[in-house]
Amino acid sequence: MERYDRQMRVAQIGKKGQEILRTSTVLIVGIGAIGTYAAEIATRMGFGRLILVDRDFVELSNLQRQTLFTEQDAIQKEAKAWAAAKALRAINQDIQIDFLVDDANGQSLLPFAGNLDAVLDCTDNFATRQFLNQWCLDQQIPWIFASCAGTFANVMPIIPGETACLHCLMEKMPLFNETSCDIIGVHGALIPMLAGLQVSLLTKLLLGERHTNYYQLDNWEMTFQKFGVTRNPDCAVCVHEKKLDTTFSKQPVLLCGRDTVQFQIGAAIDFKAFQAVLGQQEIPNNANRFVLTFHFQGYDFTVFQNGRVLVHGTNDLMIAKKQYQHFFNEV
Repeated sequence: MERYDRQMRVAQIGKKGQEILRTSTVLIVGIGAIGTYAAEIATRMGFGRLILVDRDFVELSNLQRQTLFTEQDAIQKEAKAWAAAKALRAINQDIQIDFLVDDANGQSLLPFAGNLDAVLDCTDNFATRQFLNQWCLDQQIPWIFASCAGTFANVMPIIPGETACLHCLMEKMPLFNETSCDIIGVHGALIPMLAGLQVSLLTKLLLGERHTNYYQLDNWEMTFQKFGVTRNPDCAVCVHEKKLDTTFSKQPVLLCGRDTVQFQIGAAIDFKAFQAVLGQQEIPNNANRFVLTFHFQGYDFTVFQNGRVLVHGTNDLMIAKKQYQHFFNEV
């Protein structure tokens, strides 16, 4: 029987709709809670090509709410994008799964510009979402904003030139929850519900149905609300085309809720050469394809191959910088 038989029996999709999904390319930014569920749904539905982008690695605390990952992935600190791609390829070999272990920024996404049908925002911070809003407007690519924390979830499709953009709503929509799930947590059962809504909106968008609504779900009170939204006629971004500063700082940055400071070297790191340096100081370390970890003077270090370094165990930028500069000259 045809793999997608049950899906094609849905009147709104049919064989024609399934063919559209089969030839579509979707960029998924953030392969954490929302992203893993959304990517798995899209994989099983037969979207032709998925590009997974995430800068982080798998941790044990992720497993409560992030599908596709295993305890072994957490033990080995596998890169999320790579681990998810591996799992998805085992689910559906008929589609193309690509991945990128990096920040979503203008340089890292440049190879995909002009080749995307849509973007799914599955991130956990508004700095990245602000960048996606700007980038998708520049590239004229529709994208679907999604966020969740506690028991609340929010989702909205954004179509350049047709709907309100994220900047239109940021100052007018208090329903946007900027509270991190690191602080107030997240209900595990909420995430697949949100991912299902996001992929449903994606499917409708690719099949030609346009929506201008903002949706909010509370899976504790069991409520679902829909708000009509319109473009701000004086929006600085989507109307006046003002370019906001959406670049990631190269200076040390405290990661909210993680007792971790991030540094950006700005160049790739040769793991073998760096391991030789650690070996000279008799510092044990572990490395996989993308991540190298070690412990030094009471602090844990996570080093990414693309030049990102995390110092765990402090929220003091000066202390973190002192530890960082024991190994690296560039900040």
